[in-house]
Amino acid sequence: MKLLRLLILFACLTLLTPALSQAEESTPPASNIVIKADKMSTDQLDKTITATGNVQMTWIGISLTADRASYDPGTKMLNASGNVVVKKGGDLLKGEKLALNLETGMGELENAVVNVQQSNTLITGKKVIRNDDNTMKVSDTRVTTCELPDPSWTLAADELEVNLLGYAIGRNVVFYIRKLPVLYIPWIAFPVVRERKTGLLFPRFGYSSSRGAQADIPLYWNIAPNQDAMIDLDIQTKRGVGTGLEYRYLRRRGSEGNLNGYLIYDLLKERWRGQVAQNHKEILAADLNFRSTVNLTTDRSFLSDFGEKSGDYNRQTNDTIVNSLKTWQHYALNANLRYSEDYYASDNSRTLQTLPEISLSAVRQKLSSAPLYFDLDASAANFYRQTGASGQRLMAFPRLTLVSGTLGQLSATVYAGAHLRGYSTQSTPSGSPNKREDGTLLPEAGATLATSLSRVYDVNGTSLVKVRHELTPELSYRYALEQDQSRFPLYDYNDRLIHQNIFYYGVTSHLGGKFKNGESYEYRDISRISLKQGYSIEGTRRDLLTLVDPGHRLTDLILESETWLNPQAKLTFDARYDTHDNRFSSAAPGLEFNDKRGSILSAGYRMSRDALEYMEGRVSTKAFKPWTFGFTTRYSFDRSGFLESIYSAEYRHQCWSVILALHDRLGSHSFTVNFNLSGITDNSFNRFPQQDQLKPNGATELN
Repeated sequence: MKLLRLLILFACLTLLTPALSQAEESTPPASNIVIKADKMSTDQLDKTITATGNVQMTWIGISLTADRASYDPGTKMLNASGNVVVKKGGDLLKGEKLALNLETGMGELENAVVNVQQSNTLITGKKVIRNDDNTMKVSDTRVTTCELPDPSWTLAADELEVNLLGYAIGRNVVFYIRKLPVLYIPWIAFPVVRERKTGLLFPRFGYSSSRGAQADIPLYWNIAPNQDAMIDLDIQTKRGVGTGLEYRYLRRRGSEGNLNGYLIYDLLKERWRGQVAQNHKEILAADLNFRSTVNLTTDRSFLSDFGEKSGDYNRQTNDTIVNSLKTWQHYALNANLRYSEDYYASDNSRTLQTLPEISLSAVRQKLSSAPLYFDLDASAANFYRQTGASGQRLMAFPRLTLVSGTLGQLSATVYAGAHLRGYSTQSTPSGSPNKREDGTLLPEAGATLATSLSRVYDVNGTSLVKVRHELTPELSYRYALEQDQSRFPLYDYNDRLIHQNIFYYGVTSHLGGKFKNGESYEYRDISRISLKQGYSIEGTRRDLLTLVDPGHRLTDLILESETWLNPQAKLTFDARYDTHDNRFSSAAPGLEFNDKRGSILSAGYRMSRDALEYMEGRVSTKAFKPWTFGFTTRYSFDRSGFLESIYSAEYRHQCWSVILALHDRLGSHSFTVNFNLSGITDNSFNRFPQQDQLKPNGATELN
């Protein structure tokens, strides 16, 4: 018995010892608040709980720590003082003294710091009055997204109304850089969440030799979860005040679009000038869609004067296109309307308009048990222009193809078809209408032989383990009858089907590698080189790049190649070499580099004999953090000068950034400055939701 009493006493001491050494804990009756502290006491009359020393309280997703606190279960009033910290989700409130009603959410916090996690916004104030879970009013406040205690910039206001789900609105605001006041703002509203919110974005400033001093004041409008708009006030001292609009929307089934517009009363030309641009994609069903692209300007020189912002100042043509496509298992029906403005012509009277063109395509389909296939391309078009031939054209090219499969290592195909064309033409060469109808049938046949040879080589290098080399030689033949077609109108190159009796021969070399990547392996392309040439027995040929046919039997030697120096760098080369005159007809070498860490380099040379010759390059690097430098240029050897050069530099701080850009092009020089405050003036227009974000957010679809 004595031993039993000793064991019971030892067990009681063991259980009591932890309770005496741990902090006290209390859960008031009929309450979901949990209180922990070094010491706690309860008033026997009003049941108020008083806690001191390392106070910790939690209730409905909110936690509080303080030196001292008291809670009245009857009135639901919580009072805390000394290093008060309140957390809800990622948001944080700090202060010296707190009074909070847990039932209504109303309360006050003195000498407060509010940290809104979504926008990384810090709000300090002498007093924070909390109206409910998401709204508060802050007096004698400062706002920043920089780190305390020495922020790079702050907004100081007498009073700030904050909605944690939307905006902060301030009056009598002073903008400080460090401790220096630089700007007074009578009223300001800015988002305190990362979601798209309506509001003014930070102005952009600049100077242009043709437009004078410039200031862009953009307003972002969050219309709905699937719609937004940017309204831009563009002030130019030499040209006037312009207004820009960019409206974007998302619709059901992946449909989307945007509408852009710009209007200005040009002080130099003393007239209204503007532009309308629209893009729309409507997915009516999986096999039916509608697309439209509208580009219209008030005059032919508008883009050269005002198109620098959109990058369209050197556009050669402006096209408005409306298109509809319906597909079946083996067929596709396409309707297309195109209206063009040719800015390189003296006027638009001779520019050909397609109003409209309807085409039908039948993909290759098997006709019988034999490997015989049928395909078809057909179209009917109506062409119009003020001066020159106009009318209608009907074209069809039915074709039969015999596929032999493989003959040993060879694969062979033979095809035969006929080009059918019919015309109804109206022309006014001397002011009197002249209408005529004509047509033709032109047979065409051809064949192709190809094979593939490959071999794998063991390299056993530190990175490259194996190399696979594949050679694909190909021989093809094409024949089309000679026919006089000068009586037909010339709308495009399809109206001149040239006489052909020509062989094409070539080979493609593909090099692929197996690379060691840590403990695993990856397969990458190393190089792809294609060499091709044609030999004309008789007849002519068409080279769509050089647009020349000097009548030589040998065509230009065509070389196309891609070489990957490493996963970040690639060399490209595309050239046509005239073996008769021993010179290049065209050449386009290029280099592309991207280290995936912010450094980009590209360079290219473009030459087409007797047509153009220029070089272009682009470099951008983040190697000199916090700076990002960029340079883009194009140099014309024909004009012996630079066509355009753009210099840019961005300085990015933890809580702000500034972008400087200099545009230097023929006839115009401009300089722009774009300043952003992180979390305050970030461009919400770049955060438009994707299609898969619409339904979870409950967006209302447009009908």
